[in-house]
This record gives sequence, structure tokens and C-alpha cells, in this order.
Amino acid sequence: MTQRKVIDLTLERRTTVSRLSVSTPTLTTEHVETVNPVDYEFAVKSDMHYLALHDLVFHDALMRVEGEKHRRGRDLRETLTFFPAGIGVEGWCKPTDQRQSFTAIYIDPSAVPEAIGSQPFWQRPEIYFRSPELLRTLTQLRSVLQGTLPFREVLIDALGQMAIAEFANRQFSQTPALQVERKLDDAELRLLESYLQENIAGDIQLEDMAGVLGMSKFHFIRRYRSTTGRTPYRSLLDLRCQTAVRELKAGRSAAEAAAVAGFDGTAQMSRSLRATLGITARDVRS
Repeated sequence: MTQRKVIDLTLERRTTVSRLSVSTPTLTTEHVETVNPVDYEFAVKSDMHYLALHDLVFHDALMRVEGEKHRRGRDLRETLTFFPAGIGVEGWCKPTDQRQSFTAIYIDPSAVPEAIGSQPFWQRPEIYFRSPELLRTLTQLRSVLQGTLPFREVLIDALGQMAIAEFANRQFSQTPALQVERKLDDAELRLLESYLQENIAGDIQLEDMAGVLGMSKFHFIRRYRSTTGRTPYRSLLDLRCQTAVRELKAGRSAAEAAAVAGFDGTAQMSRSLRATLGITARDVRS
């Protein structure tokens, strides 16, 4: 699994990149600026949802998003982008000489309300879109990140949650009624459950789960949700939490339990247990 840091710049000559970052229990926010920007490439695949406001102007740029058409962009000021967790993104940019920046929110999937996370639109990328409501919220978030207000983390968490709700409302209002998907049958569900149980310690991706049933990733997501009312990621997270609890009760250390359950360390396990079950590793052992 990857870290919360999403943007990895490959620079051709020296430049200055500054970051302001604040984390809360449910999300990380950061503001990134470059002075004297240079051409760069990027490659992204994160276990966090990503929502960003751009203040970027390019001579040319190309973004390749898994499952989507390639997108070119030049003047991206006041545009926004959303990537769901687990989506691969790569590309390159040729920026203009002006200062470039973006403000991003990285959202722990376990902290997304089930009513939002189970919606089909939450599983699809949305690239270079505009929203006056989100623009105001992320602009305010940028100001808080750059300021020195007291209780900054509380304000950032509240603005982050507001951005999640505003994005969800926007997407829901623009999503046409979906045709009813054929549900997975009992044999398919048993096959998937067996695969997850046997491979829970590994880095299971949506592509892996879909491949077990011979489906595309997005077809699998729709059919799984139609059958269970939940997203595959949420079910995988629940299974990891159940496995971690079982291992902790058996006397394993927190690090051992996290590894057996497939978490990327004890910090991610602790966040997930708290968000999903409302408990900590210490609660389980006591």
C-alpha cells in the first residue's frame, strides 16, 4: 500500500517545491507550490481518496487515468479533480513560468460515511471539473493552511468534511438513474470471500477482486454494490479489521496483527479499527 503523499515529482532541473500539510484522524490536507517550475512527470496510486483544487497553467499536459480517456489540460485555474482510492494515474506537465500550486485533501476511505461511499459516483474519477461551492470551501481551506489561526486542525477537519459532502451532493445531482445491475450469485460471492480470506495479508486491489470473477473493475463495483449495498473496499476493510481483532485476541502484537490483516502498519490499523468498530488495539487486548 502507498503512503498518504500522492504527488511524486520527477524534476529535470532544480526547482523549489514548498508544502504545507496538516493531518487529522480522518484526512490529510496540503498546499503545494512551485517556484520556477520545470517540466515533470508524475505517477500516482494511493489508498486514499483525493480531492484537489488547481491553480495551474501549463503550456501542455497529459493525464492518463485508469479506466478513463486521456485528458490534456492547459489553464486549470479554479478547476478541481477527484480520484477514488486505488485508481492509477500518471502523466506529464510542461508548466508556464508563473507560480504553480494546488490544494489537496487525502481522505481515509474508512472515514467516508457509508451513505456516500456506497454510491457509484464515489468510485469514478472526476477530472478538471468546476463547482462554485467546492471552490469556496477549498479556497477557505487553503487560507487556513497558510494561516496561524488557533484550533487550525479543527477548522481543517470541518472544511474537509464540508468538501466531501459538497462533492457528494454535486455528483448525486448529476448522476442519471442507473439501470438495475444483475446481482452476484451465491457461488460468486463464496468464491470472492474465499479469495479474500486466503489473501488478506497481501495488497489486494480492486482489479484483483474483479479478476477473480472475470469482470472489469467498474462492472464488478456496480454488481457488488447492487448485491450487497456496500462497496468492495468497505467489505475488504471490514474483513481486515475482523482479522486484526482476531489476531490481537490471540495474543499477537499490534505490528504482527496489522501485518496478518494486510494493513500498512499499526497506524493505519488503528485508524481503521477506530473508524470502523469504534475501538483501539488496546481495547481488544484488555
